[in-house]
Amino acid sequence: MNRPQIVMQGDTARTRKNDPLSSHVAADKSATTRGQVHEAVVELITMLGPLTGQELNDFYRMRRNLHGWPVVAFESPRKRAAELVGTCLVVVNEDARTTRGIPAVYGIRVTEVNA
Repeated sequence: MNRPQIVMQGDTARTRKNDPLSSHVAADKSATTRGQVHEAVVELITMLGPLTGQELNDFYRMRRNLHGWPVVAFESPRKRAAELVGTCLVVVNEDARTTRGIPAVYGIRVTEVNA
């Protein structure tokens, strides 16, 4: 089965050329903090154990000033955790996968590198 290409010529990984200007502005702005928020998410999960997306958002807000993390949109930590699932560093607990209102629970994958 042929699937349509998701990222087309002229697109970036975060926006498509036909997206509204506001989306491009938001993607450009978030690109400057994305790596820092990825690191913060890993740090939070490492310190506190498995967390839901809502808990990640809340704990990020509570500890942002203490750790010097950047100011970001409220949902950004949850979204960055979802991006990290693709790197195989962060995993979603299969028993708590989002279904019928049960939030996904993000945890750290234990590997030889971080074991």
